[in-house]
Amino acid sequence: MKSFLLIVRLAWRDLLAERVLALCLLIGLTATAAPLLVLAGLRTGLVEGLRSNLLENPHVREISSASNKEYQTEWLADLKELPTVSYLAPKTRTLAASVLLVPEGRPADGQHIELIPSGPGDPLLFPQNMPVSSHALILSFTTTTALHLKAGDKVEIHIPRLGGNSETTVLPLVISDIASPRTTLQDAGFVSLRLAQAVEIYRENPVSWQEAWLRGAALAPTYPGFRLYARHIEDVPALDKDLRSQGIEITSRAGDVEDLLALDNRLTLLFRLTALLGILGFFASLSAGLWSGVQRKRLTLATMQFLGVKRLMLLPVLQGQFLAITGILAAFLGAFGVAYIINITFAATLPGGRPLCSLDGALCLEACIATSAGAFIVSLAAGLRTARIEPWEGISTP
Repeated sequence: MKSFLLIVRLAWRDLLAERVLALCLLIGLTATAAPLLVLAGLRTGLVEGLRSNLLENPHVREISSASNKEYQTEWLADLKELPTVSYLAPKTRTLAASVLLVPEGRPADGQHIELIPSGPGDPLLFPQNMPVSSHALILSFTTTTALHLKAGDKVEIHIPRLGGNSETTVLPLVISDIASPRTTLQDAGFVSLRLAQAVEIYRENPVSWQEAWLRGAALAPTYPGFRLYARHIEDVPALDKDLRSQGIEITSRAGDVEDLLALDNRLTLLFRLTALLGILGFFASLSAGLWSGVQRKRLTLATMQFLGVKRLMLLPVLQGQFLAITGILAAFLGAFGVAYIINITFAATLPGGRPLCSLDGALCLEACIATSAGAFIVSLAAGLRTARIEPWEGISTP
């Protein structure tokens, strides 16, 4: 332990004795690492900002059937169980799902809306906004604005028969909540699957509303459509490709997701190539500096070997670590200062007030580990050269 502490003190004092050379190496590391940290922060801020914006918009992860087709309930259940699918809801026929919404006591203010089957876990709605009963309704923001409605208001939906029949059933409902403005731009209401099925059954069949309501409690053997949500945005392209390969017409934003992933990959490659060139250049200069230092001090090191000083090979290794840690800390100071200026200047570039240049803890830790490991590797060569110096060189060299 004493010999190790002695080597630590010697390494530090030797750097102080050659402070000009040490300062040059520190400036080289700082000038190399600081721009790389800023570049990595820009990549993280830009890509993660776009990724977060896409994740916050559930429509990006949405894949919907584009045309009415008979989808077996078992097939939909198997699709829902895929690990890449987080939520799936069947659709009823669009024509059958269109009803007239009338505020209670205001018969002249009717508005046609589409009933959308929903349930717990629907990404389009907040968890607290789920329908609490089969007669609850979550109304779209556009409809509530047009009709001046709010949560808790009572409304009626007028359900006419299809096929020219003038018979209409009036069903009272309560607005349980209002959907977010970004949920949908159409006039729509989110209801339970049972209610949506009952409306479809009533409009398309000569049955009473009570019978349609009872029949709506059971799962239909087939559904005309579906909407599902991928668990992660990375899953959207694969799901899109798989469904299209089965001949299913769908709509999705797989193209936007692929563009983002491609941008992420290209920026990652660009950063790695730039970082590789910069780091190799610095470590080459660090290795050369430490190696030349060993060569210059060969006589002194041999004399120390002769006097019994142990673990001399650690001398350049410790000096490399001192230089690496000090240099990366200086680079952090410079990078954080530049990042602050960038984020202030481009505050409105990314939505949600996210920083354009993000230097998070994980990035800083990775930079420290990479710098320390690289310095250890290149200084190890100088350490091995030190270990090969023989004690007799200290007394035989003129």
